[in-house]
Amino acid sequence: MKSLQKTFDILEYVVLRNGENVTPSRAAEELGINAVTCTRIMGELVKRGYLVQVSRKDGYIPGPMLITLNTRHNGYEQLAAAAKDPIRRLSERLRCQVNLAVMNRGRRIMLCYHHLGGQNLKPWPRFAFADHWETATGRLLIAQMEEKEARKLIHEAGIRPFPGKELEQIRREGWVRFEQDRLIVIGRCIRIPGSPVAAFGFGVLPQQERTAMEASAETAAEIVRIVQRPNQAY
Repeated sequence: MKSLQKTFDILEYVVLRNGENVTPSRAAEELGINAVTCTRIMGELVKRGYLVQVSRKDGYIPGPMLITLNTRHNGYEQLAAAAKDPIRRLSERLRCQVNLAVMNRGRRIMLCYHHLGGQNLKPWPRFAFADHWETATGRLLIAQMEEKEARKLIHEAGIRPFPGKELEQIRREGWVRFEQDRLIVIGRCIRIPGSPVAAFGFGVLPQQERTAMEASAETAAEIVRIVQRPNQAY
């Protein structure tokens, strides 16, 4: 099991470098893995197509298997594909980054995002997050959980007392709004029968709040329509 965990850590580390070459020694140092073990695991990932070795000196980059894994339909892929253009348009309209996320085993995982910086932007240093209460997507996704699980995550976040009434209101309304670092943080929940529960969020200046609330509602409705569209080709 430890070997499997190291394999996932190495693979995620290489992908997070955004196309940069990664040597085994660099990955080993950053991840706290034995260099020989790291080299062996990266070699196995090359054999399966998850990594490509550029050269012995330059190291490795992500391989084609990481792309082909996403060529088969599943609930998460369909949701991300349906949200891609609506999220992009919302981001461009409000001039801010917009993220779409789901919750998995207490970890918030980004499915897609758009930022005006384009493809060269490195949007986050990891793939999964636990700072749920500090984000719009986190609050929305916690509000959709069973109370026992929600209490566990709220307790881990150090929030006292348990904000049961607030979570119930968020669950009922399907949106959230709060102030943070001079910004208005806004999020919307996406609930579609047969699809994973998701949420998107962003932060805007106070003078943009009214426009942002209206635009976010339109975006949420558009994502739902796309997912529910008969014979939708993603």
